Amino acid sequence: MKYRKTFTLSFLTLALSLGACNTVPENPIASHGANQESPSEPVNSPDPGPSPSPPPTESPPPASEDEEDSLAVSPPQDTPSADESAPAPSPPPPWEQNLPEVATIEETQVGDLMCYVTVTDLRGNTSVIGAEYQICDNEDQFLRQTLGLAYTERTVADCESNEPCGRTRQTMLLSDLISIGKDWYVLSDGTWRVMVGQMETWDGVNNTGELTYYGCDDENNCLALEGGVVSCRRGVCGYGWEQGDYLYSLATPIVEDGGAPATLRVFHQGEEILTVPNMEVVNSKINPS
Repeated sequence: MKYRKTFTLSFLTLALSLGACNTVPENPIASHGANQESPSEPVNSPDPGPSPSPPPTESPPPASEDEEDSLAVSPPQDTPSADESAPAPSPPPPWEQNLPEVATIEETQVGDLMCYVTVTDLRGNTSVIGAEYQICDNEDQFLRQTLGLAYTERTVADCESNEPCGRTRQTMLLSDLISIGKDWYVLSDGTWRVMVGQMETWDGVNNTGELTYYGCDDENNCLALEGGVVSCRRGVCGYGWEQGDYLYSLATPIVEDGGAPATLRVFHQGEEILTVPNMEVVNSKINPS
């Protein structure tokens, strides 16, 4: 995918200017207003009149057997139980399930229900995680590599084999592998989570680099981007990725200890539509230069 880096630079300049001024829109996300309910029309009660029911002292004549047989009786309606009508709950995001976020791919194996991938995380712990079959089909492209792991919620059969059993469950399956290179870090504000990879591709010159981006919200809606560039000016370093009319920017103030929080901004046709401040580094691997 080719990126128009000159266009990206102009947006990064805007993002850096916002970061330097520390301006955050009060309502960066346009929200739809709630539907206004129209006031209900008054209902006129009928004029009181003679009661159509017989006097209390009289009893209605008993119905004959023929009349009882002629009455139409509606069959009872089955009301779906809560288990049948309620959708299956979605699993929590991968990072809340302690699924590996960065790991080395050791081997894959095709199973009856899914692909199974053996991975070793940064602490040296080895585990087997479920994956989509495409991961097994393309194992020769990433075996023995350390990569970012992307997950997608899928419905899988809750059976002991590939024979149908009528039961399903929601689970997170490994669906994509993100190239992160030698230098990378993960940012989070508790809701959004962004992984930035291939930091070593920046040579110190503004508007250069081939950084990767993988960002998710707390509902695991995720986006992967490539070709990110870096520009530093006015005490702020900005990292930008362009996709069509959208620009995704991370701005970090330059401080001595390098621990300043970052701000994620999203622009559409030059207009800022999302601001996520106070994103802290929660995981990283930066090799000293």
